[in-house]
Amino acid sequence: MTHFTDRSVLQHFGSPAAYNRVYRAAVLPDPAQLVLQRRFDAGGTGVRDDLVDSGSMVRIDFLPGGAPGVDETDRTGVVVATLPGQGAVYVLAKDISLRAAWQTIRAQWPTTLSGVCSALADSRWYSGRP
Repeated sequence: MTHFTDRSVLQHFGSPAAYNRVYRAAVLPDPAQLVLQRRFDAGGTGVRDDLVDSGSMVRIDFLPGGAPGVDETDRTGVVVATLPGQGAVYVLAKDISLRAAWQTIRAQWPTTLSGVCSALADSRWYSGRP
């Protein structure tokens, strides 16, 4: 599992297409499909970006396929922050249990991007990984 904790190490892509060329097993779907997937946005208000584009609101997406529901099989994937309307994608964690990432983010309910990164660092407690 790799997670990033500050601006200097966030992996940035200028567009979903650029991200998808690198992460072919965890593609970011088109917007119409993306809204159907389970994501984190702090109760609909968005997560405030305090690391990269201060003041912007981002959404946290779990790829591929969104965060798994309780009746779904867990997947290993990528957690990204997306800037609505701007196309930028920031990789927050890769090779991570999407269920563990979802559970720890929901448990901590961060409202900032740095808070999401901190929660992802704690996700190993949910997944049992060292």
